[in-house]
Amino acid sequence: MMVRGRTFPLLFVGLAMTLISGCGTGHDDAVRAVRAYDEALIRAYRASDISALKAVATEAEVKRLFVLIDLKRSNGLVLESTLEGLRVISEQKSGEKAMVVETRERWRYYDRPLEPGRQLGQVFVADMSMRYHLVLDEENWKVDHGETLSSTYLEPRGFAPGKNHGS
Repeated sequence: MMVRGRTFPLLFVGLAMTLISGCGTGHDDAVRAVRAYDEALIRAYRASDISALKAVATEAEVKRLFVLIDLKRSNGLVLESTLEGLRVISEQKSGEKAMVVETRERWRYYDRPLEPGRQLGQVFVADMSMRYHLVLDEENWKVDHGETLSSTYLEPRGFAPGKNHGS
């Protein structure tokens, strides 16, 4: 195929800009990094095993999550969760190797007792606004820390953490 006149230089510049802007800072990278983190988090809580998190989170984040996962396990519980929806609202570079990603996520979760015969915990469904701080580690984006900006509980109806459980 032959490209004439000014089209070739414009195509070349466009391709170069795409490659430069696509070097780990695009929407697809943000979605991929957050989804991988969420999936590893689900596996880590379910199996009480943080090994999957090491590929998608920084050492500090893995240590923070280990404490939470260990707390569940020491209480004889495993968190069973399902990510039912994930939408990236924004992603913004916050440095050469840093990005902040805000998402809306829908989660369904409950505590499963490790001891046979004990009753399953209450099922919760929540729409959550999240903010993830990501860092570029070699070629992969990793979650350095995540924070919940807001949670709206859809199930059980009328549930509000402070109102219902004194938390």
